[in-house]
Amino acid sequence: MSVKSISKSKQNVVLRTVIKYPILPTLAFFLVMVTVFICLSPINKLGQNIFLSPQNLSNIAEATAAFSIGAFAMTLVLLVGCIDLSVESVISLSAVSLALYIEAGLPLPLAILCTLAIGIVCGATNSMLVVKFKVPPFLATISVAMAYTGLSYLLSDSRTIITREPMLTRIFGSLGSGASFLGLPVLFVWTLLILAGMYTLISRSKFGRWAQATGGNEQAAYSSGVNTRFVRMVAYMLMGFFGSLIGVILCARLSVGSPALGNGYGLNLVMAAVLGGTSFAGEGGNVFGALLGSLVIGVLQNGLGIIGVNVYVQQVITGMVIVSAVVFSIYISSRK
Repeated sequence: MSVKSISKSKQNVVLRTVIKYPILPTLAFFLVMVTVFICLSPINKLGQNIFLSPQNLSNIAEATAAFSIGAFAMTLVLLVGCIDLSVESVISLSAVSLALYIEAGLPLPLAILCTLAIGIVCGATNSMLVVKFKVPPFLATISVAMAYTGLSYLLSDSRTIITREPMLTRIFGSLGSGASFLGLPVLFVWTLLILAGMYTLISRSKFGRWAQATGGNEQAAYSSGVNTRFVRMVAYMLMGFFGSLIGVILCARLSVGSPALGNGYGLNLVMAAVLGGTSFAGEGGNVFGALLGSLVIGVLQNGLGIIGVNVYVQQVITGMVIVSAVVFSIYISSRK
């Protein structure tokens, strides 16, 4: 066998491995990125590497928690062959609603339940447009996003509503408090619990098999007896529920409800899911990959800030990562 044939054979093996495990390039990028940030990070007065300091690692875990929770649900939405770009508006609307409920004196448990119900209603609305009226998911969700955003500004009268609810803060921890449970940041504990639940739903349940069949080939799934409309409805309603949960978390940690709280979350959640190996063609569905994708985003933003990269340059780098992830996802889908 010639050297050229051996080289080509090795390339084919690598390609097949990457196609089978699309999370591997993300893992490799994550490890290289962490190594670079460790090497470039300055040292603080205590002689600690700032990037590796316990406080900074805790900050990363807390900052990526909301991304991770949303990315788990976005993974399911992508898995059924759809997309949801209204999530950041649902987050804003939920944060404003919770703040208004608290301001009105509603008991906290009831206020949280009513807020989560808003997210479910938003998800049901999205699913009705996509499933019943056959509106393309991109157009449907980006259109209702404008309505949800306008409603959040209308309800709040464009103001930031201060909320100081001790019990809410104890549940999720306030920003920079370092609140922990069993030695782990409290939000990271929430992330692990939700990770376990979504992993069971997607990878270990009959519904998860229905979802994978729906995204892979909707017509074939329908012909085999899968209620594809129900599957997509549940996916969107779960996305709305977790969007509202993120709104509750942000409201609790910042002690404010504002229409601007959800800004920037929508595309980041999609990017985290795609980086984690879930493709736009309804393949993948790895929630552990979504967690890794969220960590890539969180570490990238955190590390660039620590080493002093200009904020606009950070946006350029983040954009390049997004484009690379999308191109790679499309390439892998085409090779499959």
